[in-house]
Amino acid sequence: MIAAAACLLLTGCGRSVREMSSLPALSRPYLGEYKCERLLLAGEDALAAFDGVRLTLGADGTATLAWRTREGGEGSILLNYRADPDAQEIAFFPPGGAARTFPMKKGTVCLGEIVGGRYLYASFCR
Repeated sequence: MIAAAACLLLTGCGRSVREMSSLPALSRPYLGEYKCERLLLAGEDALAAFDGVRLTLGADGTATLAWRTREGGEGSILLNYRADPDAQEIAFFPPGGAARTFPMKKGTVCLGEIVGGRYLYASFCR
């Protein structure tokens, strides 16, 4: 009897389909590390200046953007994020800044932002 009740609770029986999350929301396939494959600043390739740029999405709702320059300089920034796999979007919440939403499709996160009056575009792939 207890096992049957546990099965009902764990499988969502007794709840409407609307109340249950989608499979992507439950499985969170977007978690993990993404490598920057393209980095453009004002249309110019900026990725050549880096040994690596990575975006890591953690299960706790935090994201880390980390980089290492060819000269050996390193840096990182910690952000909060909320992913919506059904809408294929991800929203980042930088410290002290407004939330920004970007597309997240087929294992790729694409960011676009005006930085210092110039457009910065980055695509991160799994």
